[in-house]
Amino acid sequence: MSLVTVVVPTYNKEQYIKKAVESIYAQTYKNWELLVIDDGSTDNTLSVIKRITDPKNTKIISRKKNEGICHVLNEALDFIQSDFFIQVDGDDWIEPETINVLLNEMDNQPANTALAYGNTIHWHENNGVLHFHKKVKHRSFKDRYEFVTYDPMVQPRFYRTSCVRNVGGWEIDSLTQGRMMEDRRMLLRLLDKYNFLYVDKDLYNFRYHQSNLSLDQNAYIYNQLRKLETEKALLRWGDEFEATTVGHPDLWQSIKLIPKQKE
Repeated sequence: MSLVTVVVPTYNKEQYIKKAVESIYAQTYKNWELLVIDDGSTDNTLSVIKRITDPKNTKIISRKKNEGICHVLNEALDFIQSDFFIQVDGDDWIEPETINVLLNEMDNQPANTALAYGNTIHWHENNGVLHFHKKVKHRSFKDRYEFVTYDPMVQPRFYRTSCVRNVGGWEIDSLTQGRMMEDRRMLLRLLDKYNFLYVDKDLYNFRYHQSNLSLDQNAYIYNQLRKLETEKALLRWGDEFEATTVGHPDLWQSIKLIPKQKE
């Protein structure tokens, strides 16, 4: 049985982290190790984690300074010893079959398949009560350009460790210093040389709440970063398309690709 590392990045998630961790302990696949990296929380997140985890299969890293998600994931990458790892954010949770399903699929894939993902269930939290919002049924992409124009972020992200290391881990951008959009930026870099696998099963639960970075108030800077990273990827891929944004800049924009005129 292959070992799978579950990476849980967290920052000030004391009211959510218990559900995330419990979903990992509830996995039907048992050969996993939990790697929790706390990014300098100022609440009781660490105390909750220590109380509900078993040190036999859990490593907890406490960072003294809050630097953002990309710094956290790069530190996690230094500790991962397994061939595969899955990211579960500290305010989300996974279904009991998630690791088993994705590992079985990836075990049958060639080495150039860097990522497997499924479908995502979105929840809104109101006064501590979760309300179903929608199901995001993801899909396969015929090529990397189709992924560029796809707005939802695929989840869960079950990575082949060697591929993530081969692209150098998570890049620290100048706009947010690695605090936002670590997911899309990593996937764009993986698409330089690797393929993805879609598994049509509901595997990840995403929680909207008042303190996460998916709120509309973050849309403007996210749009800037998405366009910037898309342009960088397109340049690496041969500079055949121009990226334009569609929608109001203060709301969540989409990306449209326009073929460049050949001289």
